[in-house]
Amino acid sequence: MAIMSPRHKVVAMDAIKSILVKEIERINRQEGRDGKLRFNSEFARDHRYLCLAMFAGYFAVIAVMYQVPYMGFISFLAFTAFVLFMFAMLLIEIKPVYRFEDIGVLDLRVCYNGEWYFTRALSPQSVKALLDEPSIGTAMKTRMQEIIANKGEIDFYDVYDLAYSKKPQDEQPQVAVLN
Repeated sequence: MAIMSPRHKVVAMDAIKSILVKEIERINRQEGRDGKLRFNSEFARDHRYLCLAMFAGYFAVIAVMYQVPYMGFISFLAFTAFVLFMFAMLLIEIKPVYRFEDIGVLDLRVCYNGEWYFTRALSPQSVKALLDEPSIGTAMKTRMQEIIANKGEIDFYDVYDLAYSKKPQDEQPQVAVLN
C-alpha cells in the first residue's frame, strides 16, 4: 500500500470535509434547520390524550384550590399562567442546525443537537463523491466500501472517524487473544 505524504493527507482531509459540509448544508436546507423557535401543533395532534389529561388535571387542581380558603384569586392566576406556559412550551419546536464541528464532540451540545452524526447516513451522491475523489487514499475508500457492505449505509461519524482519527489509516486493528 502506498504511504500518503502529510501534504496529500491534508488535501484528502480538506476534500472529505468539503463533501461532508456540503451534505450537512443540504440536510439543513432540506429540513429547514435554522435553530429558530417555531410554533408546531404536531405535539397536540399526536398526543391529544396527554393534552386532555393535562387539562383534566388542571381542572382538578382548580377544584381543590377553590375549596381551600388560603388559596385566593392570585394563586389561581399564577397556576393558570404556569399551565398555559407549560403547554405553550410543548408546542414550540427548535430544529438545531447541524454543523461539521459537532461531529464526534461529546459536550453539552449533544443535549441540544443530539448525536445526529451517528444516525444520519450520507446520501448516495455524497458517498459517490467521496469514492470518486482522487485525493482520498484507496485504503480509506476500501474501508468505506466495507462499512457500506456491512451496514448498508455509511454515516457521518464513520467517515469522520476514518478520516480524522489519530491512528494511522493503514494499520490493522489489534485483536486480543484470551488465554
